Amino acid sequence: MHGLITNIDNAIITYLAITIAALIISLILTYAALRIRVITRDAVIPSVLVGSMILLGGPSSILPFVVFLGSSSALTKVGVEKKEELGTAEDVRGRNWKQVLAVGLVPSTLALLAGMAYFARDMAMYQLLSTAAVTSIAYSNADTWASELGVLSRSRPRLITRPWTTVDPGVSGGVTLLGELSSFTGSMAIALTYLGIQYLLKFLGYIGSVNIWLVIVVLVLGYLGEVLDSVFGALFQPKYMCPRCGVMTDREVHVCGERTVRIMVVMTLRMRMSTYSYRP
Repeated sequence: MHGLITNIDNAIITYLAITIAALIISLILTYAALRIRVITRDAVIPSVLVGSMILLGGPSSILPFVVFLGSSSALTKVGVEKKEELGTAEDVRGRNWKQVLAVGLVPSTLALLAGMAYFARDMAMYQLLSTAAVTSIAYSNADTWASELGVLSRSRPRLITRPWTTVDPGVSGGVTLLGELSSFTGSMAIALTYLGIQYLLKFLGYIGSVNIWLVIVVLVLGYLGEVLDSVFGALFQPKYMCPRCGVMTDREVHVCGERTVRIMVVMTLRMRMSTYSYRP
């Protein structure tokens, strides 16, 4: 009995030590991110929180999240002049606290739970939660790649629920071929990272086998999450029409300087398409 209590005490001390180490590392990384303007000042506390939880999830979530942060930060700098001209370069100034929580809260929570499952030696639950965390990261990466590269497409975006309707670059629900290819590639980048980590963990003896199907789940669900997000954006995000340019936008004032006109959106249980209001 005394030995069991001692083992439990040692486990708690070990976990606390790991938690403190994760917090310190997260503080250092957050400070670096602030210095290079990856995040804004109001995002410091959320970034420390998300970073600590990701670190506690272990390498299965750490490396995919690093790939996501690195690639998304790099892609915000691609074509920045055109993005500023189109008014879609908000992330160039760094992610604010809302953006950090939007992309990091779900995967970091799942990663934390996965780390706790591993610590409890529940390997089946660990793999399930790790895969869920990485899938969430794959979705965020797919969405970011689609947004940052799709806006640079030479062809005008089309509303995903109404392909015959063209919209402004950056409008919620607007898609291009370049954007969708970028989205799939972004999800694939995370899936391949996850696959590499699984083989490494197997080589080191931390897991018994590599489940390829879990990697495919990450790839497919990560991409489909971005597609579903576009559908929701097309259906539920308020839309406006520029009377001068005749282009649909999310903005009350178009990039040309003209004030836009609100398009009445009809929402029914049957998810009917948006329609223009008519007033005699």
